[in-house]
Amino acid sequence: MTEKNRAPRVGFCGLGAMGAGMARNILAAGFELGIATSSPEKANRFRSEGASVAETPAGLAMQSDVIVTCVPDAGALDTLIDGKNGFCQVDLAGKLFVDCSTIAPHNAGRAAERIRSAGGTFIDAPVSGGTKGAAEGTLTIMCGGETADVEAAMPILDAMGKVITHFGPIGAGQAVKAANQLMVAVNMMGAFEAIALARANGVDPKAMRQALLSGAARSGVLEMHAKRYLDDALAGGFRIELLRKDLGIVASEGGRSGLSQPASALAQQLINAACNAGFEGQDSAVLGKFYDLTNGEARS
Repeated sequence: MTEKNRAPRVGFCGLGAMGAGMARNILAAGFELGIATSSPEKANRFRSEGASVAETPAGLAMQSDVIVTCVPDAGALDTLIDGKNGFCQVDLAGKLFVDCSTIAPHNAGRAAERIRSAGGTFIDAPVSGGTKGAAEGTLTIMCGGETADVEAAMPILDAMGKVITHFGPIGAGQAVKAANQLMVAVNMMGAFEAIALARANGVDPKAMRQALLSGAARSGVLEMHAKRYLDDALAGGFRIELLRKDLGIVASEGGRSGLSQPASALAQQLINAACNAGFEGQDSAVLGKFYDLTNGEARS
């Protein structure tokens, strides 16, 4: 893929709340980094930090050995691949694509086929750990693809994450990410119901949360999501409408296999309701405010 003794040149598309931190960690690890973005502000910021800026995704692919993508959904990834000035407009021979977006397993398979048709290789590598993990390089990364391709991507994955697991062929990483999102959403339901119960009984929910962090109820949701809600730190982060999209993937994939999914179905309905109630654009922990609303305790 690269000349002997030369580190791969890395390209990055998708400099949102997660992607920006991930790209910075690739740069900090010493890789030559290029980006492509429609935002002049982001372009100028990354240029000042030492990255090069390509005018188009196709141009980025031409100058890179490994291309990392982290976009909101399958449609956005399709546009990067097949849109005007997309990756597949150029010869991708020798190029490795690492997709860190959260999409359905079959969409990862479709993207892999398109990249292969242009000569490149592809792995799905969705991530978990939130914006904090993205900024600190401590993400959990779930990989699907050929073993050789995952191994080739490992130096870049190591720059972005702490726990990196190869689960199987293309789409396997996305299947595990769907399971992750299911568990996060259901845990959020429990955490916010618990907070409401504590308040109703005159207990300080912040004190309750702190105590339960050392007990059997401890979880990443209690540690991070509940804290963001209690601190009213809901700007930016992983937007609730993206969790709605992810739970749609859970429902679709479960339906394909004929699974009974009562917990995920309820979580999907609550997240849909929160989005419809006007909470879009905020961190997914805003689900706590939707619980307040349903309990007649709307909080500013």
